[in-house]
Amino acid sequence: MIKKTLFLIFLVSNFSFLVSPIYAQTPITTSDEIQKLREVIQQKVKEKLQEIAQIPIINPKKAYMGTITEIKDTILKIDTKTKIYEFTISDDATFVNLKQNKIKQTDLKIGQDVLVLSLSKDNIIFAKKLIMVDPTKLVNHKNVALGKIADISPTTSILVLIPGNNINRELQIKVDAKTEIVTKDNKILKFTNLKKGQKIVCIYTNGQNSTYPALKIITLD
Repeated sequence: MIKKTLFLIFLVSNFSFLVSPIYAQTPITTSDEIQKLREVIQQKVKEKLQEIAQIPIINPKKAYMGTITEIKDTILKIDTKTKIYEFTISDDATFVNLKQNKIKQTDLKIGQDVLVLSLSKDNIIFAKKLIMVDPTKLVNHKNVALGKIADISPTTSILVLIPGNNINRELQIKVDAKTEIVTKDNKILKFTNLKKGQKIVCIYTNGQNSTYPALKIITLD
Protein backbone atom coordinates (compact mmCIF):
# COMPACT_ATOMS: atom_id res chain seq x y z
CA MET A 1 0.00 0.00 0.00
CA ILE A 2 2.76 2.40 0.89
CA LYS A 3 4.58 1.52 -2.31
CA LYS A 4 1.45 2.29 -4.39
CA THR A 5 1.01 5.62 -2.67
CA LEU A 6 4.61 6.65 -3.29
CA PHE A 7 4.31 5.61 -6.91
CA LEU A 8 1.22 7.77 -7.42
CA ILE A 9 2.90 10.78 -5.82
CA PHE A 10 5.89 10.28 -8.15
CA LEU A 11 3.65 10.19 -11.24
CA VAL A 12 1.72 13.36 -10.25
CA SER A 13 4.87 15.36 -9.48
CA ASN A 14 6.48 14.45 -12.79
CA PHE A 15 3.30 15.21 -14.71
CA SER A 16 3.19 18.70 -13.14
CA PHE A 17 6.83 19.28 -13.95
CA LEU A 18 6.29 18.42 -17.61
CA VAL A 19 3.06 20.35 -18.09
CA SER A 20 3.94 23.65 -16.42
CA PRO A 21 6.83 24.64 -18.78
CA ILE A 22 4.73 23.89 -21.86
CA TYR A 23 1.93 26.11 -20.53
CA ALA A 24 4.36 28.97 -19.85
CA GLN A 25 5.77 28.91 -23.38
CA THR A 26 2.42 29.40 -25.09
CA PRO A 27 0.95 32.68 -23.73
CA ILE A 28 -2.42 33.77 -25.08
CA THR A 29 -2.61 37.31 -26.51
CA THR A 30 -6.09 38.81 -26.33
CA SER A 31 -7.55 41.50 -28.59
CA ASP A 32 -7.46 43.92 -25.63
CA GLU A 33 -3.71 43.49 -25.31
CA ILE A 34 -3.23 44.11 -29.05
CA GLN A 35 -5.28 47.30 -28.81
CA LYS A 36 -3.23 48.49 -25.83
CA LEU A 37 -0.03 47.83 -27.80
CA ARG A 38 -1.33 49.92 -30.70
CA GLU A 39 -2.22 52.78 -28.36
CA VAL A 40 1.28 52.73 -26.85
CA ILE A 41 2.88 52.89 -30.34
CA GLN A 42 0.56 55.72 -31.41
CA GLN A 43 1.42 57.68 -28.27
CA LYS A 44 5.17 57.27 -28.92
CA VAL A 45 4.76 58.47 -32.51
CA LYS A 46 2.73 61.48 -31.32
CA GLU A 47 5.39 62.42 -28.77
CA LYS A 48 8.13 62.18 -31.42
CA LEU A 49 6.21 64.42 -33.81
CA GLN A 50 5.75 66.99 -31.04
CA GLU A 51 9.52 66.95 -30.39
CA ILE A 52 10.23 67.58 -34.08
CA ALA A 53 7.70 70.42 -34.19
CA GLN A 54 9.43 72.15 -31.25
CA ILE A 55 12.86 72.17 -32.94
CA PRO A 56 13.64 75.83 -33.86
CA ILE A 57 13.81 76.45 -37.61
CA ILE A 58 16.69 78.59 -38.81
CA ASN A 59 15.72 80.93 -41.64
CA PRO A 60 17.86 80.95 -44.76
CA LYS A 61 20.34 83.74 -45.30
CA LYS A 62 19.01 87.10 -46.36
CA ALA A 63 20.83 90.11 -47.77
CA TYR A 64 20.28 93.75 -46.84
CA MET A 65 21.97 96.74 -48.45
CA GLY A 66 22.08 100.09 -46.73
CA THR A 67 24.09 102.77 -44.99
CA ILE A 68 25.59 102.17 -41.56
CA THR A 69 23.91 104.39 -38.95
CA GLU A 70 25.38 102.65 -35.90
CA ILE A 71 28.09 100.07 -35.33
CA LYS A 72 29.35 99.36 -31.83
CA ASP A 73 30.41 96.11 -30.16
CA THR A 74 27.81 93.61 -31.38
CA ILE A 75 25.24 96.19 -32.49
CA LEU A 76 24.81 97.10 -36.18
CA LYS A 77 22.12 99.33 -37.66
CA ILE A 78 21.71 100.18 -41.33
CA ASP A 79 19.33 102.47 -43.23
CA THR A 80 17.97 100.92 -46.44
CA LYS A 81 16.10 104.15 -47.30
CA THR A 82 12.83 102.34 -46.58
CA LYS A 83 13.54 100.96 -43.11
CA ILE A 84 16.11 100.86 -40.32
CA TYR A 85 17.35 97.33 -39.65
CA GLU A 86 19.17 96.24 -36.50
CA PHE A 87 21.53 93.26 -36.39
CA THR A 88 23.56 91.41 -33.80
CA ILE A 89 27.06 90.96 -35.18
CA SER A 90 27.91 87.26 -35.03
CA ASP A 91 31.05 86.11 -33.21
CA ASP A 92 32.32 84.55 -36.45
CA ALA A 93 31.30 87.44 -38.71
CA THR A 94 33.62 88.43 -41.56
CA PHE A 95 34.17 91.89 -43.03
CA VAL A 96 35.21 92.69 -46.62
CA ASN A 97 36.20 96.00 -48.23
CA LEU A 98 35.63 97.29 -51.77
CA LYS A 99 38.72 95.44 -53.02
CA GLN A 100 37.34 92.15 -51.67
CA ASN A 101 40.01 92.02 -48.96
CA LYS A 102 39.18 90.98 -45.41
CA ILE A 103 39.18 93.81 -42.88
CA LYS A 104 38.37 94.30 -39.20
CA GLN A 105 35.09 95.44 -37.73
CA THR A 106 36.79 98.60 -36.53
CA ASP A 107 37.47 99.53 -40.17
CA LEU A 108 33.76 100.05 -40.76
CA LYS A 109 32.39 103.51 -40.04
CA ILE A 110 29.04 105.27 -39.85
CA GLY A 111 27.98 106.48 -43.29
CA GLN A 112 29.56 103.63 -45.23
CA ASP A 113 27.40 101.57 -47.58
CA VAL A 114 27.41 97.84 -46.91
CA LEU A 115 25.77 94.61 -47.98
CA VAL A 116 24.82 92.54 -44.92
CA LEU A 117 24.40 88.77 -45.19
CA SER A 118 22.28 87.70 -42.24
CA LEU A 119 20.93 84.61 -40.54
CA SER A 120 17.85 84.66 -38.28
CA LYS A 121 17.54 82.44 -35.23
CA ASP A 122 15.38 82.71 -32.12
CA ASN A 123 14.00 86.09 -33.28
CA ILE A 124 17.54 87.50 -33.53
CA ILE A 125 18.99 88.63 -36.86
CA PHE A 126 22.71 87.86 -36.87
CA ALA A 127 25.03 89.71 -39.26
CA LYS A 128 27.29 86.97 -40.63
CA LYS A 129 29.13 88.93 -43.33
CA LEU A 130 29.48 92.64 -44.09
CA ILE A 131 30.68 93.69 -47.53
CA MET A 132 31.47 97.30 -48.35
CA VAL A 133 29.77 98.36 -51.61
CA ASP A 134 29.59 101.26 -54.02
CA PRO A 135 25.86 101.81 -54.68
CA THR A 136 26.55 103.70 -57.92
CA LYS A 137 28.07 100.57 -59.42
CA LEU A 138 25.21 98.33 -58.32
CA VAL A 139 22.49 100.36 -59.98
CA ASN A 140 22.17 100.40 -63.74
CA HIS A 141 21.27 104.01 -64.57
CA LYS A 142 19.29 103.90 -67.79
CA ASN A 143 18.27 107.03 -69.65
CA VAL A 144 15.98 107.52 -72.65
CA ALA A 145 16.26 110.33 -75.18
CA LEU A 146 14.10 111.11 -78.22
CA GLY A 147 15.70 113.33 -80.81
CA LYS A 148 17.55 113.72 -84.10
CA ILE A 149 21.05 112.71 -85.11
CA ALA A 150 22.99 115.96 -85.60
CA ASP A 151 26.26 114.33 -86.59
CA ILE A 152 27.69 110.84 -86.97
CA SER A 153 31.23 109.47 -87.13
CA PRO A 154 31.64 106.05 -88.78
CA THR A 155 35.28 105.82 -87.70
CA THR A 156 34.67 106.26 -83.96
CA SER A 157 31.11 104.84 -83.87
CA ILE A 158 29.93 108.00 -82.08
CA LEU A 159 26.85 109.99 -82.97
CA VAL A 160 25.65 113.36 -81.70
CA LEU A 161 22.02 113.36 -80.59
CA ILE A 162 19.95 116.51 -80.05
CA PRO A 163 17.11 115.72 -77.61
CA GLY A 164 13.70 116.98 -78.69
CA ASN A 165 12.98 118.35 -75.21
CA ASN A 166 16.27 120.33 -75.08
CA ILE A 167 17.59 121.45 -78.47
CA ASN A 168 20.49 123.27 -76.79
CA ARG A 169 21.95 120.01 -75.50
CA GLU A 170 24.21 117.65 -77.42
CA LEU A 171 24.54 114.03 -76.35
CA GLN A 172 27.57 112.12 -77.59
CA ILE A 173 26.38 108.54 -77.92
CA LYS A 174 28.91 105.69 -78.21
CA VAL A 175 27.81 102.63 -80.16
CA ASP A 176 29.59 99.29 -79.70
CA ALA A 177 29.06 95.61 -80.46
CA LYS A 178 26.60 95.28 -77.56
CA THR A 179 24.33 98.07 -78.82
CA GLU A 180 21.06 96.87 -80.31
CA ILE A 181 19.94 98.91 -83.35
CA VAL A 182 16.45 98.27 -84.73
CA THR A 183 13.67 99.96 -86.65
CA LYS A 184 10.30 100.77 -85.06
CA ASP A 185 9.14 97.48 -86.62
CA ASN A 186 11.97 95.68 -84.78
CA LYS A 187 14.04 95.06 -87.91
CA ILE A 188 17.74 94.73 -87.08
CA LEU A 189 20.03 97.44 -88.43
CA LYS A 190 23.75 98.21 -88.48
CA PHE A 191 25.50 101.39 -87.37
CA THR A 192 26.14 102.22 -91.04
CA ASN A 193 22.36 102.36 -91.59
CA LEU A 194 22.08 105.40 -89.31
CA LYS A 195 22.02 108.79 -91.06
CA LYS A 196 22.37 112.44 -90.12
CA GLY A 197 18.98 114.06 -89.48
CA GLN A 198 17.37 110.71 -88.62
CA LYS A 199 14.86 110.68 -85.76
CA ILE A 200 15.67 108.03 -83.11
CA VAL A 201 14.96 106.86 -79.60
CA CYS A 202 18.16 106.11 -77.71
CA ILE A 203 18.43 104.14 -74.47
CA TYR A 204 21.80 104.78 -72.86
CA THR A 205 23.68 104.59 -69.56
CA ASN A 206 25.83 107.09 -67.71
CA GLY A 207 29.34 107.19 -69.14
CA GLN A 208 32.66 108.93 -68.76
CA ASN A 209 34.12 111.99 -70.51
CA SER A 210 30.63 113.14 -71.58
CA THR A 211 30.21 110.08 -73.82
CA TYR A 212 27.26 107.80 -73.12
CA PRO A 213 27.24 104.09 -74.04
CA ALA A 214 24.15 103.20 -76.08
CA LEU A 215 22.19 100.12 -75.03
CA LYS A 216 19.55 100.34 -77.74
CA ILE A 217 18.70 102.63 -80.66
CA ILE A 218 15.30 102.62 -82.38
CA THR A 219 14.88 104.47 -85.66
CA LEU A 220 11.54 106.22 -86.16
CA ASP A 221 11.78 107.18 -89.88
